[in-house]
Amino acid sequence: MLSLCGDIAGMKTQAKLGTARAMDGRKEIWLSLGQSLVSKRHINDGKLARALSSVEKTGEPLPSVLVKLGLCSEEAVAMTLAEVLGLTYAKHAGSPRIPADLAGLRPRFLLDANVVPLAVEAGEVVLAMADPLDDEATNAVAYKTGLNVRRVAATRSDIRAWLSAIKPGQDAGAADETAVSISDTDIERLIDLARGAPVIRWVEDVLAMAVEARASDIHIEPERDHVRVRMRLDGAMTPVNLPVAGTPEALVSRIKILAKLNIAERRLPQDGRIRTAVRGRDIDLRVATMPSLHGETVTLRLLDQTAAHLDLPALGLSDHARARLVDAFARPNGITLVTGPTGSGKTTTLYAALRHLMSPQVKFMSVEDPVEYEIPGVSQIQVKPEIGMTFARALRSVLRHNPNVLMIGEIRDLESASIAVEAALTGHMVLSTIHTNNAPATITRLLEMGIEDYLVASTVNAISAQRLVRLLCEACKRPEPPPLAMQTRLAPMIAEGLSAHWCAATGCEQCRGTGYKGRMSLAEVMPMSPTIEAAILEKAPESRLRAVARSEGMLTLFEEGVRAAAAGKTSLTEVFSVIGMDLP
Repeated sequence: MLSLCGDIAGMKTQAKLGTARAMDGRKEIWLSLGQSLVSKRHINDGKLARALSSVEKTGEPLPSVLVKLGLCSEEAVAMTLAEVLGLTYAKHAGSPRIPADLAGLRPRFLLDANVVPLAVEAGEVVLAMADPLDDEATNAVAYKTGLNVRRVAATRSDIRAWLSAIKPGQDAGAADETAVSISDTDIERLIDLARGAPVIRWVEDVLAMAVEARASDIHIEPERDHVRVRMRLDGAMTPVNLPVAGTPEALVSRIKILAKLNIAERRLPQDGRIRTAVRGRDIDLRVATMPSLHGETVTLRLLDQTAAHLDLPALGLSDHARARLVDAFARPNGITLVTGPTGSGKTTTLYAALRHLMSPQVKFMSVEDPVEYEIPGVSQIQVKPEIGMTFARALRSVLRHNPNVLMIGEIRDLESASIAVEAALTGHMVLSTIHTNNAPATITRLLEMGIEDYLVASTVNAISAQRLVRLLCEACKRPEPPPLAMQTRLAPMIAEGLSAHWCAATGCEQCRGTGYKGRMSLAEVMPMSPTIEAAILEKAPESRLRAVARSEGMLTLFEEGVRAAAAGKTSLTEVFSVIGMDLP
């Protein structure tokens, strides 16, 4: 079962380990390990310095860092560590049967601790360990079994392979765990596969295809017998017609390496970021991994940095909506809110607003989670809740820097809403997003959060509720008027003096058969007025606020959509799909 290397007395081993623990000599041991690896020519001095620097920053053991960074093979590290500590090195061969004496050791504990008992000899547990200096794991095994523990060194991959070979019936402690959720794929092999030319080329080709198609994200989804790859074009999921190169694990590992994620961790979600150039364009990719039934699912969100240079006209807003937003931005203080569901382009609208307001005489700051685009001239702050850098804490600190314009990524709760109101009252212009379905509903939402009605009335400049609709492909759209009865009902929503040019989607090569290419924003913009302020102070319901806003010229999302469809920019089918039927 074992291929044992080394033959040093156990007493000397235990004495050496005891001395190391007493003197807290891990650093000395890591230094000895590094020097031994250099002398054996497994690594060079530069790689060792890089690894030791990472150890200082992260606090991780040197063997783990060397393997994670791909600087040295797992086996070379484990064998050399065994020599440095005077331990036996255990090489995987066959599957151990855990003796009845060890029935109390649960697979989940063994997996988390990266240890596996190989045998019981002379009243001792022979314990293979990825980190032989882990006293907590050793003490736990000794306590659970009532036996002394003899440590042997092994690679993490071999330990996982041993564990994956243990059947539930061989471990009485696993009665409440149906299986050991471990992959026996060798980490070093995954690194090699991920660095193979076919996998690298496939990832590059998919990114290039997505950028050329102006996709917003890429989805890699392993299934039982294949990998499904799709990208989102203009909000709709579209299959990627590119033969998958390599195994799902190799593809995911390649992306993890680019995003500097832990390729050995496949049980927990991970998030990262990749910055690269594709077809001469700077692209940021937000990477999110999630364990699923047949492997890890990966989603890459493409953030084209050219989008950071969008201005208000480029959003596709109607002249009516854009004029109302520009009027709101002209005010020196107050809050302008953009609302809508996820993926409706709210953040892009705020970035366009910052571009519209940009001036060297004005100080701009933003608090975001996450920072999607870099805006020159704006001090952008990334929220990091894991270290206590919450929205509220960041916002309170930002106000001490006295910005003229403050962008808040999202108003999520009473605390962030209160700080936004406080900033508006003290002379700042605040731009932010909030999740509601329409503009009047935003007033109700703020009041429900706990903001006083007089503060809402006095600080809010305007609210813009928006959606994204797909534009008809100019190469293949065809005239197709709706039924006459429908035209009659829609006629009041079309601007006077304009003739309707209703069109429908067809599909061609240029639009990949969808009939649509690109998207535009639709927005209902509700500026604050004395009449609306009075209605707020009277605690008027949402329906009355909407009626007042419409009487003052606000066009609803549906009316904006009908106008866009009548102009031949989109189809009524798309408007009904995105916004719904909203006929008077």
